[in-house]
Amino acid sequence: MRHHLLVSVATGLLAAGLVTPAAAGETILYGEAGAWVDVADLPPAEDGQGMPLRLIETQVRMEDGVVATYGDVAFALDSAEALDAIGNISLDWLPDKGDLTVHRVELVRDGQVIDLLEQGARFEVLRREERLEQRILNGALTATMSVPGAEIGDVLRYSFTTTSDEQVLDSDMEYVNVIPAEPVPLAEGRLILSWPSDADVRWATTRVDAPTSQIARDGYEYVTISLPAAEPTAIPEDAPPRFRLPPLIRATTFDSFVEISEEIAPFFATEGTIEPGSALAGKVAEIAAQTSDPMEQAALATQFVQDEIGYLLNGLNGGNYIPQSPAETWAARTGDCKAKSLLLLAMLRELGISAEPVLVHSRLGDALPEQLPTLGGFDHMIVRADIGGAPYWLDGTSSGLRVSNMVEVPRFRYALPLRPGGAALQEMEMRPQAIPDEAISLRIDQTAGLDVPAIYDITMEFSGVTARNYQALSLIDDADQKEQTLYRTVSAVLGDHELVDFDVAFDVPTGIATITARGLIASPWEDKGARLELDVPFQSVDGFSFDVDRSRPEIADIPVTVRGPVYYQRDLEWLLPEGGGDFRLLGRSEVNEVIGGTRLVSASQLDSGKLTIAEEVQSLEWEVPASALPDIRRETLRMKRSLPRLRATGDVKRIWDYRGAERSRLDPVARMLDQLVAKADSDETGALYSRFNFRFDTKDFAGAREDLSRAIERDSAAENYLWRGHSSWHLGDLEAALADYEEAANIDPDYTLNTTRLEALALLGRAEEAVALVDENAFLFEDPKDEAISRSYALGFAGRADEGLDLLRDELAIEPENAGLLNAMCWDSGIFDRVTEETLEVCTRAVEEAENSAGAIDSRALALYRLGRYEEALRDLDVALARVPSQHPSRYLRGIVKRAMGREAEAQEDLALARHASPGTAPLYVAWGLLER
Repeated sequence: MRHHLLVSVATGLLAAGLVTPAAAGETILYGEAGAWVDVADLPPAEDGQGMPLRLIETQVRMEDGVVATYGDVAFALDSAEALDAIGNISLDWLPDKGDLTVHRVELVRDGQVIDLLEQGARFEVLRREERLEQRILNGALTATMSVPGAEIGDVLRYSFTTTSDEQVLDSDMEYVNVIPAEPVPLAEGRLILSWPSDADVRWATTRVDAPTSQIARDGYEYVTISLPAAEPTAIPEDAPPRFRLPPLIRATTFDSFVEISEEIAPFFATEGTIEPGSALAGKVAEIAAQTSDPMEQAALATQFVQDEIGYLLNGLNGGNYIPQSPAETWAARTGDCKAKSLLLLAMLRELGISAEPVLVHSRLGDALPEQLPTLGGFDHMIVRADIGGAPYWLDGTSSGLRVSNMVEVPRFRYALPLRPGGAALQEMEMRPQAIPDEAISLRIDQTAGLDVPAIYDITMEFSGVTARNYQALSLIDDADQKEQTLYRTVSAVLGDHELVDFDVAFDVPTGIATITARGLIASPWEDKGARLELDVPFQSVDGFSFDVDRSRPEIADIPVTVRGPVYYQRDLEWLLPEGGGDFRLLGRSEVNEVIGGTRLVSASQLDSGKLTIAEEVQSLEWEVPASALPDIRRETLRMKRSLPRLRATGDVKRIWDYRGAERSRLDPVARMLDQLVAKADSDETGALYSRFNFRFDTKDFAGAREDLSRAIERDSAAENYLWRGHSSWHLGDLEAALADYEEAANIDPDYTLNTTRLEALALLGRAEEAVALVDENAFLFEDPKDEAISRSYALGFAGRADEGLDLLRDELAIEPENAGLLNAMCWDSGIFDRVTEETLEVCTRAVEEAENSAGAIDSRALALYRLGRYEEALRDLDVALARVPSQHPSRYLRGIVKRAMGREAEAQEDLALARHASPGTAPLYVAWGLLER
C-alpha cells in the first residue's frame, strides 16, 4: 500500500528543481524527529474501533526555503488481507531536492512496542521510474521495507521526514497536500503546518470541513487541522473542475502569480540559444524560406516540434523545472513540455514572431484564479504567439497542429505568462474552431427495400490530435488490427454493423486522416403495422444532450461544463426505394440555434427518393450557469422532438414481396453478405448467421438451410438445429425438419415441445406421438394454462379435438379472462371445425383481452368463416393484416375466404403471396380442410 497522503503532494510543473541541490542525498538517514515535531500518542484501541488507519499525522515546517514534512502512520493489521497489503512499507523522495529520514518502524503487540529499527531492520533503496512508460523520468527514489515478524493483531507504526528545497524557488516555499476526509477509515490524525512568525506565509484550504485553529507559539505560527475532515459534498462530474477538487491545503510565500512569473522567467530566456550556422538555425531558415506568412511559419515550427521531437521528461538534477537548452533538445530529439516549449519559443522569436512561454494546468486550470499562487498549481507549459493582434496557444507536446486549426484554444482556461517583469494570470477565452475535428459523410442505401439490411458508405475525416492516431494506423501492415480499430471507429457512429471494405489514409500537409468504410447495417425502420416509420438515426445533433441534475440545494448554483472545444460536421444521404409507396418528411427541415453554449445546425430535404441532412455541432462556451438550465432543457427537448423523421405510406415494398424479377433488387446486399462469408475465418460463424437471417427473411429457404448446415459444423448449438429445422419445414422436407427439432431438444430440453415439432409429427401421420410427447414432458410446463394449450392442439391433430377443448374449458373456469386461453379455445375450435355461435362469444372476448389483438382477430375470422359469415370474416382479416402485415396465416385465410365469396382472382393473389412468404404453413391449412392440396 502506498501512502501518498502522508508526504507533500506539491504537484508542481512536473515536480521541482532548478539550481543546485541543497543538503540532498540518495542515502536514507535514520534519526530522531525534529524538535519542531509534536509527536502524537497512539489512540487507545477502543477509540475508533473498526478503523484500520489508527493514526495519520502530517506535520510541515516551512523555514529558510526548505519544506520539511513529517509523517507518522499507524495501521491495524487485523486480518490476513491487511497483513499482505500493509506489510510492505514504501516511501518516496526526490534526492536532488532533499533527504529522507526514518524515525521509527514499530510493531505494537498487546500493549508492548517492538522496535524493528533497534533490531536492525533497514529500508532498501530502489529507483522505480513508475511513469517511464509515459516517457517520464522523475528521479524519485523509493525506500522499501518488508516488515519482519508482523502478525495479525499487531499495529504497524512508522514515521519519517522528507525535506524539499526547490532550487528554482530560491528562498520561496510552498506546500500543497490533500486532506484525508471521510469515508477514509481513520481513527485519529492531524495536519499541522508551521512557519516562523516573521515569515510571510499565506495558507488556505479548499473544501475542508474540519476543526481548524491557528496559534502563535515560541516564535512560530501553527495551523492545526483535526483529521479526518468531514466527507465533502458530492459534486456531479458535469461541474467545472474547480468545484470538484478534493479537500486541500495550500501554503505559499508568493504574494501573487506575478511574482511567480517574474521568478521563473529567467530560465526561459531565448537569447543566444540558436547558434548562427547551426543545424537548428538551418531549420528555422528552411521554414522562413517556405513562407513569409507568420501564421504558416508558426504552424510549421509547431508541427516540427510536435512531430520531430519525442516526449521525454528527465527530472533528474532539477530538470523538473529547469528546461534543457534548445540545442540539447535538438541534439537529443527528445524533451518534455518545458524543453519543447523553449525550443518552439526560440524558433518563433528567430522568425520574428512575438511569443512567450506560459504555464497552465492541464486539468484544473479553471481553479487557478481562486487559489493561492503556487508554482505547484501548474503542471504544463505551452507557448503563446501573438499574430495579427490575436493570441494563439501552441502546445509542442500535442500533435496534429496545422495553420487550418491553429485558432483552437485548448481547455486550460488560464495561463501564466513568464516575463522578466512578471505577469498576472490570463484567461484563455473560448474561440470557435475554424475546421471540424470530425467531418463525416454517410450514405445509407435502402433502394433494395426498407425491411432488408441497408448498405452504408462512410467517409470520416479527422483533424488535430485524433488524426495523428490514425496516421500510425495507416502505416501498419497488420490487417486484422487495422480492421478491428476501424470497426470500433465506425461503430461510434453507426453502432452494430458489418464491415466489408475499409481504408485509412493520412495526408501530412493538411494533417487530415481519412477513413472510408463500406458495409451493412440492420434496417432501422420501425414497423408500426399500417406504416413504417424512421426516426432518422446517426444525426450528430441528436447526440446533443443536457441531462444535468442540480436538484440538491447544495449544488443548485453550480455551473455546468460544456463539452469542448468541439466542432463536428455531418452530411447524411439516405437513398429510398423507387416504385411503390410514398414518403413524408416530418419535423423541422431547418434548425439553427445555440443551446447550452453549443451551436446546433441541421438542414434536411426530401427529394426524388433521397433524404439529405447537413449538420454542424460547435461548442461556443466553456460552461453555462445553472440558472440557464430550465431554458436549456426546454430548448433541447423541443429541438430533439422536431428532428427529421420519415414515414412510409402506401404500397411500399415489404420483405415478403420479392418474387420473380423483383428479387434482383436484393443482389447488392446478397453480394456483400457473400463477401463477408468469404473473408471470415474458418472457425467463425457470425457472417454465416448474418447471411442466414437475410436468406430466411427473404424466403430463400434453401440458401438459409445451407448456411446453417455450415454453421452447425462449427457450432452445434440447439438454436442452429431449430432454425435449420424451420428452413426444412418451409422447403416441405418434414422428415429433415423433424430430425433437427429432435436434435435441438436433445441439446436443450426447452425445445422439446416446440409447436412446429408437434405439427411436423401430425403432418407425417404421427399425431399420437405428438400427444405422447406432451404427456411425457409435461414437467417442462411452468404454467398449467400452457400445458392445456399445447395438449389441446396435439389432441386435435389426433382426432380428439373435443377432449382438448374440454381441457381448455377447465382452465377457463379458473381464469375466465385469460387472453391466451380464450384465443386457444377460439383457434382450436376453428381449425378443428368445432365452431358454434357460443364460440364466437369466446373469440370476441379473446380480442378484447389480447394485448396484441391481430392474432385473436385472425382466430375470430376463422370462426366466422366456419359459420359461413364470409363478409364479417373478411373484415376481420383486413383489420388483422392492416395491423400486422407480416401475419401470413391471415393472408392464407383471406385467400380462402375470398375464394368462398367467388373472388377467385383476389384469392389467388393472396394465396400466391402467402405460399411464397410462408410455404410451410400451407400443409397445415390442407390438414385442417381449409385448402386443397
